[in-house]
Amino acid sequence: MKSKKIILAHDAWRRKKGGAPAGLAGEADAFSYAGLDLDLAEFAATVFAGSSFSTTTFQKATWTECTFTGCTFSDCDFEGITIKGCSFSGCTFRGGKFAQSQLSRCTFKGCTWEQLNFDSARWQGVDVLDCHGSHIEGDSLQGDEVDFTGSYFEHLEFSNAQIN
Repeated sequence: MKSKKIILAHDAWRRKKGGAPAGLAGEADAFSYAGLDLDLAEFAATVFAGSSFSTTTFQKATWTECTFTGCTFSDCDFEGITIKGCSFSGCTFRGGKFAQSQLSRCTFKGCTWEQLNFDSARWQGVDVLDCHGSHIEGDSLQGDEVDFTGSYFEHLEFSNAQIN
């Protein structure tokens, strides 16, 4: 329950209703969240299993060395997020905006991506393995050491992109 309390306190802090900035480290989480403001939240070495986030903002948040298994992210805003050393297995991302995000040393395995935007994103050492989905777009995406092995996306459109 500690992780949920910290996450909800961060939302309250962002809305100027008390609470405190989230510094979630070494926790485990399997809760559902909707409509939260988790901008600037910092998650480190946290395990999320079956967690669900809908219409939640993570703008300029930082996730480091986290593990996400069977999680769902629906209509979330990840603009400017930094994700380092995280793994996502069997997760679903639907309707997300990753504009100006930075992903490094991340693995997405068996994930579903639907209606995602990666405008001006930066990827370094990102593995997108055995994933599928549709309507993925990004203008000016920059990526080094990106691997899409076994993945299939319908309507994938990266314009002005440089990958590998």
